[in-house]
Amino acid sequence: MWSHFVIPIKTLARKRVLRPEYFIRSLSFSKINHCSNAELKDNDSVSIYGNNYLRDEYTNVTPHILSYVSRKLHSVKNHPLYLVKRRIMRYMYGSFLNRAGNPLFSVYDDLPPVVTVEQNFDSLLIPEDHPSRKKTDTYYLNADFLLRTHTSAHQKELIKSGLDHFVIIGDVYRRDEIDSKHYPVFHQCEAVRLLSPHEVCNFMPSNDEIKVFEKDVRKPEKQACHTLEAVKLMERDLKNCLVGLMKRLFGRDIEYKWTESYFPFTHPSWELEIFHNDDWIEILGCGIMEQEILNKGIGT
Repeated sequence: MWSHFVIPIKTLARKRVLRPEYFIRSLSFSKINHCSNAELKDNDSVSIYGNNYLRDEYTNVTPHILSYVSRKLHSVKNHPLYLVKRRIMRYMYGSFLNRAGNPLFSVYDDLPPVVTVEQNFDSLLIPEDHPSRKKTDTYYLNADFLLRTHTSAHQKELIKSGLDHFVIIGDVYRRDEIDSKHYPVFHQCEAVRLLSPHEVCNFMPSNDEIKVFEKDVRKPEKQACHTLEAVKLMERDLKNCLVGLMKRLFGRDIEYKWTESYFPFTHPSWELEIFHNDDWIEILGCGIMEQEILNKGIGT
């Protein structure tokens, strides 16, 4: 299986492997008329889409940030984010088809931004002491609920529902300092693709059977439970997909490079950078999903 992108992809009868992930980030545009479905209702609660969340010592979300919740710019027809979303969807729909010629990937672009701490952090193996959990980095409604910091917060629930090819698109929130590349509200597009051992073998030129799982030690290039051969096949498929997507978005002549990276929820992990205005810019992160996340998602 491969994992997710953002611009930053089941069970015992069909045991899944690796998951690659990628993500593309884009600043939200602030000048658009909107009405808010989120507010600091009173001194005791925060209201979002009719749901009230009791305030406590963790509450740090502001009325200004809440005003962004209802914008959904990626779904506003002809908005730049909407146009980028459509181009990504066309690429995924055209590149991954089943035997009947239908798209493999389903798209979820209207999932609510309020998630639990378990969804946003615990389900993705993000350590208790990770900086992203701090109130200085995340907008909390209270100790149990927050505005998602990444679309990955929905992975577990979608995997658990039985999906093995899906795309998540949505607004995410982080307490970033505003500069030319950062804003407290931005957008992510993420894809998850899960493959069975048989499907991984289909990447072999001769369709030879290979061993996908093994009991080994964790190494920089692979998880303990995966064979290096299987990981390399998935890496090639994942990177080919993402390079193709970047060329579709930015042009076939873009200069790009891959760098090794670290994410708590994928291993191995990579970042894709493109050269623009005499500088290398990170466009996305990706990797092979941690098998522990996958096993918990499918209940093995």
